[in-house]
Amino acid sequence: MNIRDLNYFKQLFREKNFTKVAQLFKVSQPTITAAVQRLEKELDVQLIIRDQSHKELIFTESGRQFEKHVTQILRELRAAQLEITAIKQERVRLGLPPIIGSSFFPALSAKLSEKNWLSHLDTCEDGSKSLLNQLKNGKLDLALLSSTQPIKDAQLTVHLLARKEFKIIVSSSHPLAQAGSVAFQDLKNESFIQLNERFVHSIAFRQFSEQAQIKPAIIYQTNDVQIIKGMVSSGVGISLLSETALLPQDPVAVLTLKNQPQPEFLIQLVYRSNHLLTSLQQQIIHLLTQGNF
Repeated sequence: MNIRDLNYFKQLFREKNFTKVAQLFKVSQPTITAAVQRLEKELDVQLIIRDQSHKELIFTESGRQFEKHVTQILRELRAAQLEITAIKQERVRLGLPPIIGSSFFPALSAKLSEKNWLSHLDTCEDGSKSLLNQLKNGKLDLALLSSTQPIKDAQLTVHLLARKEFKIIVSSSHPLAQAGSVAFQDLKNESFIQLNERFVHSIAFRQFSEQAQIKPAIIYQTNDVQIIKGMVSSGVGISLLSETALLPQDPVAVLTLKNQPQPEFLIQLVYRSNHLLTSLQQQIIHLLTQGNF
C-alpha cells in the first residue's frame, strides 16, 4: 500500500469523479482506476460501486470507513514530515495567541535569550482555536493556548500554567466606572465591542450570556485588543476581556464580575502526545511548567 494510492483515494472520495482526480494529479484516468483496484486487492474488499445508470460513484461502507483511516494516516504522515524538518533545522515552532503573547512572551523571551534558545524559536500568532488545529496537524510543536475549560484530548498532553478572570471594561465617564464590580445580567442593555470568533473570549461571552439569560448586543468585533480598548475609552461601548489583556496604564475602568460560578481564562501549554520531544523542546517545556520566567 503506497502513499500515492492513498492520496488518490482521498481525493476521489472528495470529488466522486475519476476524471477530476486524474486532472488534479496530472495523471491518466486509468492510473486512478488502477490505484483503487490495488487498494481493493490489498484489503480484499470492494471500496467503490460504479453506478453506470446514474454515472456516479458510490462508496461502500468499507470504502467510507477506509476513508476515515486514510485521512488520519495522511495527516500523521504530513505531521511527521514537518516534525522531522523542524528537528533537522533545530527549530521549535510555538503557537502563541496575541493576548498570551503580550503577557507571557516578553519575560519568556528574556530567559530564552539568556540560554541562546531564542534564535531557534519560530512563533506563530493566531487565536487559540486556529492554533489548536495547527498543532494537531503537525504545523506546530508546542502551543500556549487559552480556553474556558481544561483542554481534554487523548491526542494531546496539556499543562495548566495559569487561571485568570474575565473582566468588564468601561470608559472612565461610564455610569459604572466607579462601581468596582457588576453582575453580567445588569449589562443586558449595553453595547459590547468584542474579540472575534478566533478567540476564546467569544466562548466566554456566550457562556456569561447564557448563564445570565440575556442577549447583549455586540456592535463591533475585531482581532485587535488595542482597538477594543481605544473604542471603549472613547465611550463607543464596553467589553469583556481577560485580565491577562489588561494593563495598569490602560485608559479604561475595570470591573470585577460578581457572577459565580463563572468561566475562567485558562492558560495551557499543549503538545501532541505522540510527538517525540527534542532536547530543546523538553527544556522549553520545563522552563514554562516550572514558571521560571
